Amino acid sequence: MGHSKASKANTHARLVESAAARFKERGIDGISLADLMKDLKLTHGGFYKHFGSRDELVTEALELALTETGKAMRERLFADGKPNIGGFVDFYLDETHRNQRAAGCAVAALAGDAARKSTEVQAQFRESIEGNLESLREALRPGAGAAAAAESRATALLVLSALYGALIMARAVGDSPLSSEILGTVRRRILSLDTPARKPRGPSKGK
Repeated sequence: MGHSKASKANTHARLVESAAARFKERGIDGISLADLMKDLKLTHGGFYKHFGSRDELVTEALELALTETGKAMRERLFADGKPNIGGFVDFYLDETHRNQRAAGCAVAALAGDAARKSTEVQAQFRESIEGNLESLREALRPGAGAAAAAESRATALLVLSALYGALIMARAVGDSPLSSEILGTVRRRILSLDTPARKPRGPSKGK
C-alpha cells in the first residue's frame, strides 16, 4: 500500500473510531460532522473523501462499537479460558463503567437511539445482542438436551436484560445514591441466581 493510500486508510480508521466513541458518549445524533472533523483536526469537506454520507459513517462506527463490546464481553466472561460470570457482572455493574460511557458497552449506550433508527441499524443491534446472548448462555454451561439449552438461553436473556437495563437506569439518574443502589442491587440479585457465578463482592468503589 502506497503512502497516500495508507494515510487515507489511517484517517478513515480514526474517523470511525472517534465516531464510535462520540456516539456512545453523546448519542448517534449528538455530534455533527463538523464537530467530529474539528475534534480530529480535519476539514469538514475532507469527510466526503471517506464516506458518501453520514449514514455510511454511522453504519461503520456502530459496527465497530458493537463488535468491540461483544469481544470485550466474551473476554471477561471467559477470563483464563474459564467461565467467570461473576467477574463480568462485577465489571459491568460498576460505577467506573457507568461513568465511562465512551469506553463502555455500546448496547446500553445506544439502544434508545436504535429504537428510533432504520431497520438496518436495528439489524446491527439484533445481531450484536444475539451474539452477546450466546456468549452468556455458553458461560452458563448448560446441560445436554433441548430443555437445558432453552433454560440456559432464558436465564441468559434475563441476566443480559438486567445488565443493560441497570446500566441505562443508573446513568439516567446521574451520580447519586439511587444510581449506586441500582447497580449494587441488580448485581447482588444476578449473582444470587443459580448460575456458575461467584458470590457478590462488596459495595462498588468505582469513581
